[in-house]
Amino acid sequence: MSTRSIRIKSLLAALVAIGVSGVAHAQKAEITIGFVNPTTGVFGGLGKYARKGMDLALEQAQKNPAFKDVSFKVVERDSAAKTADAIRYARELINRDQVDVLMGGLSSAECLSLQKLAVEIRTAYLPTSGCWADEFSEASNVNKYSFRVTASNRQRNQAFAAWLVKTTGKRWYVVYSDFAYGQSGFKAFQEAMKATGGSVVGSVGVPFGTTDMAPYMSKIDSSVEGLYFILAGRDAILALQEAASQGLGKKMKFAGMHSLIVPENFPKLPESAEGLSFIGAYARDVNGALDTAENRAFRAVYEAKYPNDIHGLNAFEAYQATNMLLAGIEKSGFRNRKDTEKLVSALSGLSVKASKEFPAGPITVRSSDHQGVAPLYIVVVKGGKEEVIHMISASDVAKIK
Repeated sequence: MSTRSIRIKSLLAALVAIGVSGVAHAQKAEITIGFVNPTTGVFGGLGKYARKGMDLALEQAQKNPAFKDVSFKVVERDSAAKTADAIRYARELINRDQVDVLMGGLSSAECLSLQKLAVEIRTAYLPTSGCWADEFSEASNVNKYSFRVTASNRQRNQAFAAWLVKTTGKRWYVVYSDFAYGQSGFKAFQEAMKATGGSVVGSVGVPFGTTDMAPYMSKIDSSVEGLYFILAGRDAILALQEAASQGLGKKMKFAGMHSLIVPENFPKLPESAEGLSFIGAYARDVNGALDTAENRAFRAVYEAKYPNDIHGLNAFEAYQATNMLLAGIEKSGFRNRKDTEKLVSALSGLSVKASKEFPAGPITVRSSDHQGVAPLYIVVVKGGKEEVIHMISASDVAKIK
């Protein structure tokens, strides 16, 4: 064979190789996630950490052999926790950006509206962090396209109330955010207290975004045994500061929802939080029932990506919600919005074990109402740390409907 013939054959072989490579590259699927998320406004800090959790989950997913032919893209819109903007941006993401799935809606008002929109646009939707309102899992709102991984207000409050009555006292005063999340939490706490022999003797609703908490905190009946906070974001910071300045912590015990002192708002726990107890899905410090190999593995990858950063609740929630979506994608073989029916079928009833991807324990998305069921933790602030003192198992949480 001549040198010229050998060169021609080599060239043809190279062209064939390039062609095959080009076909393989063309067949690589890109799944686009539309993310409606507040990065400015009252919940702006929380939303920025939610994005960190999502990015970490997607980065880790690329190491999964099941996704060797899949890449992930996030198109984010800043809702500033405004419901009208959240819906407008969601429609834009679907119609203009042609996203394949929808996530986000940190405030309860946002996510409840996005839940309804999911039916109209026939697109899988998962709140990423926040969105604890009980209405999401009520029969009138449940639909085949929407799934929530994080615990509801009812799950949290019913699990917490019996412990508070037993360890702290029966008479409670409540300060709550007077919008969807706070109203839902207040109702759940009232019902839980009544069921466990306690009572709510008074309450004050604080308008969302209030800057002067003094008029509201001055209404609190200081003769009660406990003050319960159902607040989030900047409202939570200001309320806790005002309660401390009025000396209420010396007269009664403080307790509340985990949203009160999330690390995103309080990188360092304030002295006014000492002795505060709360119920949550995750604690900032590794101890007690959260001192597990799975949790330490999660901390390792988080710290590698975000050195010297706090371990925020919203980052954790978004990380788990994104990983649940990824588990559904892996199970269903989802590659684009045309596969939506396969994806929602896979997510309904999906169970995952504790792992680096699910560091706080096993999770099941109930098929009946698409509500996540996972362990919850009672935590007390001691010496500037969050001490996990009790775990409510997933099987016990599952009993709360």
